[in-house]
Amino acid sequence: MHTHFAELDSRLIILSQTEATDGLTYVITSDPKTGRCPKCQHVSHKRHSAYMRVIDDLPVQGKPVHLYLKTRKWFCTNAFCETKVFTERFDWLLPHRYRTVRLDDVLLTIAFSTNCIEAAHVTRMLGMPVSHDTLLRLIHTTEVPTVHSPFCRH
Repeated sequence: MHTHFAELDSRLIILSQTEATDGLTYVITSDPKTGRCPKCQHVSHKRHSAYMRVIDDLPVQGKPVHLYLKTRKWFCTNAFCETKVFTERFDWLLPHRYRTVRLDDVLLTIAFSTNCIEAAHVTRMLGMPVSHDTLLRLIHTTEVPTVHSPFCRH
């Protein structure tokens, strides 16, 4: 089970895990000694606070996985930076998102493979329950590269 999260980030520490009929719940954290300001890239040693984020991840054996991630806020100690307080960043989790990047990738693949109403049924059966509206939002926020037709039309 722990290899499931090692793929996300090797720094993650599992504090507790609970299995229920509606899925698996993990309380996880990382214990960084420093934080890097996303604006100026200055390394800060001064913690501000901590809070919990609830994140959905890929299912395990068909059961939805919910992560309670303890995230820290830091003071930016660079006097020239506009950012005074910033939040710890993770490569596998975009800011202001409730799903991991890898879960979004799987949902996008399913959504682009069929219509979103059918895709919502498929995701529910696979343990990744989302609505068809969520899948449509994912599609609309995805940049699709422009492909030029090899056929000339004048």
